[in-house]
Amino acid sequence: MDEFGVRNLRQAVASVGRDDLIQLCQELLRRPGVSGREGDVARFVAESMRSLGFDSVVIDSYGNVVGEIIFSAEGPRLLLTAQMDHVDAGDVAEWSKYPFGAFIEENRIYGRAASDQKGALASMMLAASLLKRDRSGVLRGRLFVAGAVHQETFERVASKAIGDFADPDCVIVGEASGLLLERGQRGRAEIRVDIYGRMAHSSHPEFGVNAADVMVEFLSFLKSRFTPPRDEFLGEGILVLTNLFSSPSYNRESSQREARPDSSAIPERCTAVFDRRLLLGETLEGVVRQFEEIVDGAVRVLPELRAKVSYPVMEDRCYTGAPIRGSHYAPAWTIPSDAPFLRVLSAALEEAGLCPDVSARPGFGTNGCHYAAERLLPTVVYGPSRRELVHTVDEYIEIDALVDSCRGYFAMAERLLASRTLCGQGKKRVSVKEEKRRKVHGAAS
Repeated sequence: MDEFGVRNLRQAVASVGRDDLIQLCQELLRRPGVSGREGDVARFVAESMRSLGFDSVVIDSYGNVVGEIIFSAEGPRLLLTAQMDHVDAGDVAEWSKYPFGAFIEENRIYGRAASDQKGALASMMLAASLLKRDRSGVLRGRLFVAGAVHQETFERVASKAIGDFADPDCVIVGEASGLLLERGQRGRAEIRVDIYGRMAHSSHPEFGVNAADVMVEFLSFLKSRFTPPRDEFLGEGILVLTNLFSSPSYNRESSQREARPDSSAIPERCTAVFDRRLLLGETLEGVVRQFEEIVDGAVRVLPELRAKVSYPVMEDRCYTGAPIRGSHYAPAWTIPSDAPFLRVLSAALEEAGLCPDVSARPGFGTNGCHYAAERLLPTVVYGPSRRELVHTVDEYIEIDALVDSCRGYFAMAERLLASRTLCGQGKKRVSVKEEKRRKVHGAAS
């Protein structure tokens, strides 16, 4: 892209209107959408895609919204995806601005999900519309923009539905990356350990086995035995205790009548929940086996220990009413720093006058785990804003970063949809899957 092309790209965003992009982002922020209640957001996204000229817009059974722009029947299939759901805003009184007001101050738009990831979604939608307006007849293949549900809770399940529909050849995920290209992320597994005791009256604990006491001893043993694995790029496969509770429990928030029967009993069960960050090649089943081996070793020094290791399987409802079910597990993934896919995207950004750099550190947990690790597709994370703003009070996105991300999505999609090799050839996608894994991801992935 020469200087004239860069100027045209900047003018393309400006001609649709910086104000239009800001307004689109604001309207998304004004529609709350915690996981499972994204309906208002989804309906607005679908209506906006139709207004922006998408050739088709589909809402699947989970409630994901997928818009498609067709440049030609044959050619690459590119997916841009960002989440529509967000974590709860928490105590609204802690915010200096109403979290769903989308107020603008000092060149920032404030609101829950501004950085995670409604700003990215707005930019993707507008960039796709600009490509259709300015590059029809030049580009090949199909461009999909997807707003995903339940990313905070069931990212792999919702993403699989999007992937099955779009059948992409390559993917760009809109997580906050500071407008750097991110080439991988650690995975995660949620592991549960239940320790069983024997209930007795708390005035005579010697007649029972206090499961909470045994849990304390087990946690100490676990800490002394667990050594996190390490990857040069991904870092440590850390283990963090995230929840601890016992049964029967004394619920101080319930009435005295409900609480009284449990208040004088020692716990017969104590449960610990752990977040284990995974490195390349680690699986959910492998982490469970690792825990079981640690439990077997603990039994030899803690004779009262009776424990069960499991991974929680969660169930919920989508805003459409459809059930959604899955474990809290995501595999790790990377692509090599010298992968052709990365080089092309970096060059496209540089030619558009944007930062072409690849991040030296891995990204957050994203639905890239499905596309890169399970579908074996060339995948990167690229989005406006910074990770330290995600899930925070007074979350915001800088307007300049919002506009630059729209230019970035435009430039990268334009380059990929003009390529005859990097994004694959439609009829060959299945037959060359393993070859793509070797060539694009490399042996390290």
